[in-house]
Amino acid sequence: MKFDDDIEFPEGDFIPGIYNYCNRWCERCIYTDKCMTFASEKVFRREIEKEKKREKSMKENKDFWDQVNKTITGAAELIDEEIPLIKNDNSFLFEQWDDEEAEEAMKEHEEKRAKAKDQDMSKVSLKYEKAVHKWFKERKNILKQDYNPETEDFNVSYPGIVDEMELKQLTESVEVIQWYHIQIWIKINRALSSSYEEEDDGDMFEGFPKDSEGSAMVALEGIDSSIGAWNYLHNNLTSERETIKPMIRMLLWLKMEVEKEFPNTKNFVWPPKQEED
Repeated sequence: MKFDDDIEFPEGDFIPGIYNYCNRWCERCIYTDKCMTFASEKVFRREIEKEKKREKSMKENKDFWDQVNKTITGAAELIDEEIPLIKNDNSFLFEQWDDEEAEEAMKEHEEKRAKAKDQDMSKVSLKYEKAVHKWFKERKNILKQDYNPETEDFNVSYPGIVDEMELKQLTESVEVIQWYHIQIWIKINRALSSSYEEEDDGDMFEGFPKDSEGSAMVALEGIDSSIGAWNYLHNNLTSERETIKPMIRMLLWLKMEVEKEFPNTKNFVWPPKQEED
């Protein structure tokens, strides 16, 4: 069906609403062939080089996520001695926290979103976001990042790492951390504010997947992937181990809190299973 002389609406075997709980990382997604949003953007962009990069094989993307997820358990084991501290003493999470700055960011938002942003989960995820930004900024002359806008190639280098596979894993780890460090805060806030709406207007959402659980699911995916990525950096950038541990601690704390606040997230299935004809 055409809405212009030379542009057509995409057609395909799309899953309705699959984009509702999306991390927007199309290049790493294994469901692009089921996504109406991706197909629509593809029609409008017409940028051949971007399409080539986004049309990576599903196996390559699956291998990427499998490799990231393998390191999550190792990260927890790495700082096992820190877990009692994380569970029983959260003071380290709020050191040098600027409440006035947080209040400024919240004041223009409506009540429910402001309430969400006032929760510890929101504050810690925002602190994590700023800590990540600062960490990379302070190391820009050592952990060098090179991006070619023409080819969209992104590469990271570090003194002493010359093996091609290690450089590839280093690049992918940095890419994961930078992709999710802002999104985690956004998704946690959405999960919290949606939970307040669901409490106040439960009848309105009856029969639909809970947005709070779907948003929490995306946040947890970002947290888990980031833990794995930081763990890779911890194991390979030996001089940075002590500066990396606080990042993993914050993420582990967020993981525990999100799972505690949204216990049904583990049962949230997305994309939804399609009915067989």
